[in-house]
Amino acid sequence: MLRANNLLLVPVIASVLSACGGGTASSATPGSAASTAPTVSLVASPATVANGASSTLTWSSTNATSCTASSGWAGAKATSGTQSTGALTASSSYSLTCSGSGSSGSASATVTVAGTPPPPPPGSQNFSTRCAQPGVLRCVGFDSASDIVGGIGANSGIFPGDATPALDATLKASGSSSLKFVIPANSGANSSGHYWINFSDNLLTQFGENSEFYIQWRQRFSPEFINTVYAGGGGWKQSIIGEGDNPGCTPSNSLTKDSGGFCAASCTQLEVVTQNTFQRRIPQMYHSCGVKDGNYEGLDVVTSGSIIHPQYATSSLTSCNYPGPYTTANCIPYKADQWMTFQVRIKVGTWYKNDGVYHRDTAVHLWIAEEGQSSRLAMEREPSKGTGYDLVNLTPAISKYGKVWLLPYHTGKSSAQTNPTAFTWYDELIISRNLIADPAP
Repeated sequence: MLRANNLLLVPVIASVLSACGGGTASSATPGSAASTAPTVSLVASPATVANGASSTLTWSSTNATSCTASSGWAGAKATSGTQSTGALTASSSYSLTCSGSGSSGSASATVTVAGTPPPPPPGSQNFSTRCAQPGVLRCVGFDSASDIVGGIGANSGIFPGDATPALDATLKASGSSSLKFVIPANSGANSSGHYWINFSDNLLTQFGENSEFYIQWRQRFSPEFINTVYAGGGGWKQSIIGEGDNPGCTPSNSLTKDSGGFCAASCTQLEVVTQNTFQRRIPQMYHSCGVKDGNYEGLDVVTSGSIIHPQYATSSLTSCNYPGPYTTANCIPYKADQWMTFQVRIKVGTWYKNDGVYHRDTAVHLWIAEEGQSSRLAMEREPSKGTGYDLVNLTPAISKYGKVWLLPYHTGKSSAQTNPTAFTWYDELIISRNLIADPAP
């Protein structure tokens, strides 16, 4: 798997929204100088809703002349009031800051959406329309050189391997170009370099316990890339969703967190990786860079009779079983010469601490769509279906999800093999708090 000393760093992460029992409140000690400072109460009722349902936010304040909302809502608010969240398809956090007499107070609340999200809406939205939807944090069309400018410690950028990622105007899902990776003959594990981006420019967008986010990208594969059995290789990656850089990570201060700095490398405890594991020619997933109980843990689902499913979705994908065959009839395989769509959902529950206490309250989903077709659920780690998961985090004060890497890194690939030159392209990367629609045909 991809080691920290083989790949670089890049950014994301920062502040934690807290909400226990639906809300928090600020306060001041009666009779103290702070007793004239604003106090704020914010409560969400109910604090847990079904997918597509709404909650009501109720707030009040004292000693305040104005209030401003942030996170899951925005804008100026009265010093007290109620407001519906509207229909929710993903858990959301809400913050309110009220000011008065030169000081301020704040409160926050979280509404948790229970159960499996619905499948992405069928292909009806082009890239610009999907980017304009509520909750979208990032959209990268790979249409400009500025999309891939940046080196170690930057908010986003590329890093070379045996070849260097580059924009390609001859093949694209939309816009004027895509991001092309070349797998040359006689290349090693880092044959093609990699691209990364944080979830926000200021590194303050993060996802910790009881939070949820989605990442969608389009990807195209040459036949040589899918069909070549690479000597020594353990399987090429598609994406790494991992720990973000903290404020203070810059090109001039790119020390990793493991070394006392602010930047996060690609190989971290939090990582959730989509990969052609063991070169099976089907997308699979694993978690953690050797930290969770000392393992790189596959997200395979094991059902009765100890049947191992590299891909699994209750009732709709139950026959993709180890040791194969991993055929189209049983699994969702890679397809060459078309723009496939991949979308990952991560809903963090309770962090696992390597203490043997498992909560099984985290959800991880992977949807896959062939070009022009609707998404299909390929991985369903879902608490409500009995397949809940545990994501490890031994340093939650500084480590949360906040960065994604796109790369065909291939652990163990032998540079002695004269493999045919192969290619993969990425386009239409979207990072959102909400479920993202399928692309238009």
